[in-house]
Amino acid sequence: MGERALVTGVAGFLGEAVERRVLAGGAQCLGLGRARRARPGYRALDLASEPAALGSLMAEWRPDVIYHLAGGAAAGDPFVANVATTRVLLEAVRAQAALRPRVVVVGSAAEYGDLGPEPVGEEARERPVTEYGVAKLAQTRLALVFRRAGMRVTVARPFNVMGPGMSASLAPARFAREALSAVSEGRDSITVGDLSTIRDYLDVEDVARAIWKLGQLDPLDEIVNVCSGRGITTGEVLEEVVRQVGVSLATRADPRLVRGPHDVPVCVGNPGRLGALMGEALEFSLHRSVARLLLPLRTQQVGRQSK
Repeated sequence: MGERALVTGVAGFLGEAVERRVLAGGAQCLGLGRARRARPGYRALDLASEPAALGSLMAEWRPDVIYHLAGGAAAGDPFVANVATTRVLLEAVRAQAALRPRVVVVGSAAEYGDLGPEPVGEEARERPVTEYGVAKLAQTRLALVFRRAGMRVTVARPFNVMGPGMSASLAPARFAREALSAVSEGRDSITVGDLSTIRDYLDVEDVARAIWKLGQLDPLDEIVNVCSGRGITTGEVLEEVVRQVGVSLATRADPRLVRGPHDVPVCVGNPGRLGALMGEALEFSLHRSVARLLLPLRTQQVGRQSK
């Protein structure tokens, strides 16, 4: 019998990619999500409100590794979605005396906040500027309490993740949708916010591979950045989207897309710790990830036009 993995938040953008990578690695995988889905290898379970059901599942499934991705930025109260779910999960693991799985809790670069233009290492003093960032930092602190009590917990902190299926509210996906719509509707402009912000992107499949790899190890490190160490401006992302769509578009600033004091000018991570653990540096190809982002959107657009 192969290794057993449990993936929480499996219905999410990154959760689905982690599940694919786990299965590709040959493990048996059980995915958890709040919504009902009729497919093998999935159970509907709300971590925050069903601790007894989770305890029964843990005793039944007995995972060797757990990837905890439940929560996120768009899941209601950020403290319930990220902190309460993590507490329930780790308590359920601790209640199984003979069970010592490796646990990867997925945090966020939002925990760092605004720490200036230099690449941020895991030892940095966090200064989150959003409620979500504060909630994710609280999740991390809670996970490390369990780690210091003997649990095999590692926190992975992804920076910006790009790829098909990402939230339409995020700049790359919004640019892609608007550019394709402009072509089909004959418009010559696109609305934008601040194009000068700098972010550290990785493709969703590379982020999933890094998270999976951390679950195969037993790192001495408590926290590991998942990033490339390369900063890319939002304007560069827009330029690549427009280039691949094949149009010339003017930009119109929309004040509603500028986040104001809660936006961070530069957020780039130091990937040294991850590179040492994986034995390689993760490289980001803006061209490749934008092409992957556009492909399903083009397919959807063709489908709508053919009806």
